[in-house]
Amino acid sequence: MKTNRTLASGANAVRPAGYFLLAFSLLVSLLFAPLASAQELSLLSGVTDRVAADDDAVGTKLGGFTAYPKLGLSAGYDDNILATETNQRSDARFQIDPSLAYDSNWSSNSLSLGGFLSSRLYSTETSQDSLDWGFGGSGQLDVLTDTNIQAMVGYQNLTDPRGGVNDPVNAPDPVQYDLLQAGLVGNHSVNKIDLSVGADFQQYDYDEASQNYRDRDLWSISGQGGFTFSPGYSAFVRGTYNKRDFDNLSAPLPAPPNPPGTFVTQDSSGYDVAVGIASEITNLISGEAYIGYLDQDYDSPSFEDVDGVSFGVNLEWAPSKLTTVRLTGSREVVDSTNPIAGGIFYSLAGIGVEHELTKDVELKGDFSYYNGDYVGSTREDNGYRFSLGADYRLSRQVHLDLLYSYDDRDSNAAGQDYTRNLVTVGVTLQH
Repeated sequence: MKTNRTLASGANAVRPAGYFLLAFSLLVSLLFAPLASAQELSLLSGVTDRVAADDDAVGTKLGGFTAYPKLGLSAGYDDNILATETNQRSDARFQIDPSLAYDSNWSSNSLSLGGFLSSRLYSTETSQDSLDWGFGGSGQLDVLTDTNIQAMVGYQNLTDPRGGVNDPVNAPDPVQYDLLQAGLVGNHSVNKIDLSVGADFQQYDYDEASQNYRDRDLWSISGQGGFTFSPGYSAFVRGTYNKRDFDNLSAPLPAPPNPPGTFVTQDSSGYDVAVGIASEITNLISGEAYIGYLDQDYDSPSFEDVDGVSFGVNLEWAPSKLTTVRLTGSREVVDSTNPIAGGIFYSLAGIGVEHELTKDVELKGDFSYYNGDYVGSTREDNGYRFSLGADYRLSRQVHLDLLYSYDDRDSNAAGQDYTRNLVTVGVTLQH
């Protein structure tokens, strides 16, 4: 019989309560923040976001468009390229990242196109070399003064990151997949009310036969209503329904108690409803915070449903003209590769700081903590990531950067712990 998971039971009761209080306190604090207007629904992040021009890029005007070519070159050392607990491999790595953004200069409406290549090469472990690429576009149609329609589409060939919350199963070589994305959002404002409706589609198609069970289509429909209840104050209500259709049956379940070779479907559907605040305080603090409830139901009784408190935080604070602090957080359901767990309740919280030491030198640091709860399985991962870096703007066309990052995962599943150190130095050439 299919059972729902109770988040507030046992040893896990403290963690969800802590996340709830954190998100709630942020949301309450924003109630005292003057606000321009409620946030619109966001399009899927895609190719044009990845290749977007830097603020100081000049570009080349071509009619009603501006082209922004860019080339990134970097070299570094990774002491655990497979992100494994045992049999760790270290190697020098090199990366080549050419890209092109093509943005309109129109007085109304907008269109952005872009494409990229990303080649990663290892000095010794050449079997881990990879090549990613993609192209896509996004735009906005200004129908009326207070009404617009936004759309995006993109196609990418990507490589699964090592050490993620959902590592590829039995994959000694890099796992690559094709990702097709499309999204549509409509926004309309009338008096003090802001209305948005959106839909998006994502299709994952894995190249390796051993990973074909992960092929899937993801559909979602969202609606949002915002209300400016007094000058400078606004709040919103948001609801999202999603459906996840897998092309193939999942990896075989372990036996016993299942008969040998048992396969099940990982199809599911779910919803997420939330209330939140979108804020801008005298141009110093901007962003949004929300809290809500989500539920993901699996078609097969072999997988346990995922339900509980959801939240999201995306705030930016500028305590001075030279310093910016970012606060991020989220809680969502991620499709699992674990044969027992259909979904992972994945929570993430992070803080990042950027400081302009001089007009040409910027220091930056990031810290994030994550928790992956494999619902229906005993596995639970906790980890953190830490990075320090410096960017030096030699000119508007040439940027130099240095980055050190440390990754640590602690899992109660055997063989899933790992630590990883990475140092890279790079140069970005742009016009």
